[in-house]
Amino acid sequence: MVAIRLIVMKVYRISFLIVFISSFFAQAQKFDLFEIENNELIWRYTYEYERAADSLRSEITTMIKSKAFTRNVTRNNIGDGGVGYYGEIQHYQIDCEHYGRKYQNTPLIYWSGEWSGKFVIEVRDNRYQVTIYGLYFENKPIKTHSPHQAKNPRKGYYIKEVWQKGSPTFKKNVTDDMVLMSLSLRDAFDIKNYVSPVRLLQD
Repeated sequence: MVAIRLIVMKVYRISFLIVFISSFFAQAQKFDLFEIENNELIWRYTYEYERAADSLRSEITTMIKSKAFTRNVTRNNIGDGGVGYYGEIQHYQIDCEHYGRKYQNTPLIYWSGEWSGKFVIEVRDNRYQVTIYGLYFENKPIKTHSPHQAKNPRKGYYIKEVWQKGSPTFKKNVTDDMVLMSLSLRDAFDIKNYVSPVRLLQD
């Protein structure tokens, strides 16, 4: 009996340790509105907006069409009376000065980079959720008077800039810049920052 109890206790301890490690790993792979899912960098935010889904959908449709960086948008029903929009992001740029950043303390991928990716918008009563993934940046070469000082163009997936595969955490030296990216994306898809003609008539 004693041996059985010892075995049971060991199993419980191992199980607890596995759950604890898994929980820590999952929490560590989240920062701000970013998280890692199946080795993919995901940005996700839910906007609370007191309006029925039909009215909200109309405003979101108008907002998406007004954006210069949205492409190839399709609409699908997602169940529970919700509607989903799927599309691509192309030539997206961050207004670093708007968020108080300066050229000297801002990496070029944010300051002068163009971004692409994919987005999903799920609309329901009183809220809509935006999910962005596959973020990819590209910097054009910077011209200088000296060819030795010219900076070569950079391009790549954002996930490689902020996270190393297999790591339990995001890179510490990029978290401030991730907040900048997050703020920019959040504002870009906030319908409160865009007053549609439909809303003007309703108000």
